[in-house]
Amino acid sequence: MEYIKITNLKVEYQGEVLFQAPHLNVQDRQIVGLIGDNGVGKTTLVNIIAEKPIIFGIEGQVKRNCHTILVPQILNNSEQSGGEKEKANIVRALLQINQTQNSLLILDEPTSNLDIEQQKWLIKVLNGLKQPLLVISHDQAFLSKLVNVIWQIKNQQVYEFKGTYDEYQQFLRTQEKRRNTEYYQKRIEIKRLKKDQREYETRAKKSTKKKKSISWSDWKIKDSSGVEKSLFRESTLLKRRIAKAETTLKKPQVHHPITLGNTENKNLELSQKSSIVRFKTQSVAVHKKQLFAITKELKIKGKEKIALTGKNGAGKSVFLAKLFHKKLAVWLNPQLKIGYFKQNMAQETEETATVKEVIYKNSIFNKTTTMQLLGDLHLQRSLDNQVSALSGGQLICYKLAKVLLGEHNLLILDEPDNFLDISSINALEEFLRNYPFAVIVVSHDQNLLKNLNFTSWKIKNHKLITPSDFSSEENAKTTNQISLLQFKLDQLISDPNASFTDIENISREINRISKKN
Repeated sequence: MEYIKITNLKVEYQGEVLFQAPHLNVQDRQIVGLIGDNGVGKTTLVNIIAEKPIIFGIEGQVKRNCHTILVPQILNNSEQSGGEKEKANIVRALLQINQTQNSLLILDEPTSNLDIEQQKWLIKVLNGLKQPLLVISHDQAFLSKLVNVIWQIKNQQVYEFKGTYDEYQQFLRTQEKRRNTEYYQKRIEIKRLKKDQREYETRAKKSTKKKKSISWSDWKIKDSSGVEKSLFRESTLLKRRIAKAETTLKKPQVHHPITLGNTENKNLELSQKSSIVRFKTQSVAVHKKQLFAITKELKIKGKEKIALTGKNGAGKSVFLAKLFHKKLAVWLNPQLKIGYFKQNMAQETEETATVKEVIYKNSIFNKTTTMQLLGDLHLQRSLDNQVSALSGGQLICYKLAKVLLGEHNLLILDEPDNFLDISSINALEEFLRNYPFAVIVVSHDQNLLKNLNFTSWKIKNHKLITPSDFSSEENAKTTNQISLLQFKLDQLISDPNASFTDIENISREINRISKKN
């Protein structure tokens, strides 16, 4: 069954095309992932499909053979209950779908406010749906585990790829490799043509010059053969071929890794071995309610990078805010300069200076690094805009750039990826991996956390646990496993009717677990 059929769709705003979609459809069993940079029209497209009011001009046809249920993105993440609100909205939508025949569920950034456990729940539920699904997401781990069709809005066009997100990424890599090969082959061909053209031109010039050993009468006979005209003609034709080839020669865009080696502020340097933060044992509470306990003294060293995880409501944001505002029992290195990005950074600002003026004034990195990060966060077109005139999405990117580039040697980042698109998240990941100072980052993006591979701190069972605790927990778990298996083994050995194969299998499992640890 074809649930949605889109034909020759064109969406415009103030005379400019936002995007076009010549042909798209949603069919049975399809889970469509809609991706693209912020501002390209993803939410506009799903609003059109769901028949929600929009301010854009529309041409073309959208045929609906179903009932659409849209769960919009929760943009206000200033409350701790953001994840529960998101989950409740999705549950309500799922109940509607079960009560409505021929329905299409549309989710706009459903994982933005969900913690990792809630994301696992959502993936399991959505994979069990019999109806099709259309989802906007920047979460690459979520997309990889869910979608089987990709729609990408790029260069004002909606492109469709039938396959998983991982297959789509492989397709893009193959395309990029092919474009690079074609580009370099074309350069080699142009170089060969230029060489041939120069040779024809040289021979033509030589053929028009009379040699002293030849009489004028013989020269005229030679000249009448038109050799020089033929050579000049070949030279001219080659020039035209070269000019045409050079006009169509376009170097593929290459994203160069951001370089953060040299900062322009030497006052931030701290020894990699020296402590910059020391936490005393304490309880972390909000409004007299204990969230979790730090049960042992903890240290953060000069260039250490930490990923803090835990369920929504565990106290991650409270902990980061209290650390920044010096409301914990903690020692801070006198040379420490903290940069803090929090979840609700899209609050309005009265800053009248331009983006460029503020960023250039505060950045500790050279102009190349500064401009590259601004470009990666899609701020290049807003450089001359006043900060107070930025949209909500632009303001988040601006405040993130200001923190990342600022005069800091410890970054505290509370879900900095929440409202970024995929390309911006990849740029953030690259920046943080190469950042020359310390970082504490909170994120629920499993792909980002995996690629960063920072030291893991976790709030679990109302305690802040670190890698040494993980190993202790693992050892305790292993000991319990071995004790349980040994108990079963003893029972089997004392049982005259026990199978020798069962005894052998349990013995082998005990040896395997023991050797592993």
